[in-house]
Amino acid sequence: MKKIWKIKAINKVLSIHARLSQIDKDKTPLNSNLEFSRIVIFSTTALGDLLFNTPAINSIKRRFPDAKIMLVSSDKNRELVQKSEWFDEVVIWDNKIVHSHRVIRRMRKFKPDMTVLLHSTLGYDILCARLSGSKYIIRDNFRSDKTVFNHWLDHYSSATDVHIIQRKLDLISILGCDASDIKMQFPIPVNSIARENYRPVIGFQMGASGKNRCWPVKHFTQLAERILDNHKDAKIILTGAPQDGAIEKSFYELLKKEYHSRVESYIGKTRLPELLQIIKNLDVLITGDTGPLHIAITAETPTVSLYVSANPRHTGPYQDLHIHQTIRIEPEPNDDPHYPLRKISVEQVYDAIIKII
Repeated sequence: MKKIWKIKAINKVLSIHARLSQIDKDKTPLNSNLEFSRIVIFSTTALGDLLFNTPAINSIKRRFPDAKIMLVSSDKNRELVQKSEWFDEVVIWDNKIVHSHRVIRRMRKFKPDMTVLLHSTLGYDILCARLSGSKYIIRDNFRSDKTVFNHWLDHYSSATDVHIIQRKLDLISILGCDASDIKMQFPIPVNSIARENYRPVIGFQMGASGKNRCWPVKHFTQLAERILDNHKDAKIILTGAPQDGAIEKSFYELLKKEYHSRVESYIGKTRLPELLQIIKNLDVLITGDTGPLHIAITAETPTVSLYVSANPRHTGPYQDLHIHQTIRIEPEPNDDPHYPLRKISVEQVYDAIIKII
């Protein structure tokens, strides 16, 4: 939140609410001996962020096994959480202040005694938690987050040079939660599907939220031809969202027609549960820093992940490191502003695949 007037308005509302409700009166300082029976967890951003949050969510559930859990999440995650047995209630929110009254209403009915903000829009999330009557609030603060709302929090994370999963686990350790289990999990069951007689089956995730996280399509095409040339029983699987249609078209235009029959595209053709199954069935996924990377890590599918600007130490693979290959090139002033990943060569990625398969 950058607009000063919004920050002042939210702080004013929270001050009035604190004075009228007396919500902080006689409150015991947060400590590991406190017990909570109704807990709200916020994870209202992208799919990868939700998967990063699952170790902390499971740790909270183990620490408070009898507690009722409400999850506030986003429409992007709906199919992953709506029918999950992990949660007693699920609220879908678009992170917009104009719709926060619906979240507050549901939370007030739920009557939380603690709210854990694992990934959400700063200011709006605290407003929802305080106005719902939640007595205790803890939040994972990111380095870019302002500190102007910290005085409304009972505990919050500080900037540390650790993986985002570990930072969240360290945050909730104040509750007496175990911070050692780093394993990401899917909130819903993911069943295996029958495999064809291809080996290896290699996935290409060519799209991402920004071009700076995309390896050029031409590189993917050259990599596909090398794989299919050297591995006569190999198959390429393309994954991606509907907006990746132009990338898909370019890939087929650049790929030699003799290889088209050994490529299968699921770009824009799958719902989230099917995508989880497809990625789980791969022998390796080639991808930038995007949601399907974190799906693959959670599914224990080997990956080759490509980075230039982001630091995989914070957002890359954190579990089962022996099955993941990470390639990171340091950013430089003369990098291609649109496709900085083009500095990673086809040879480097192919060698990384060979190490896995």
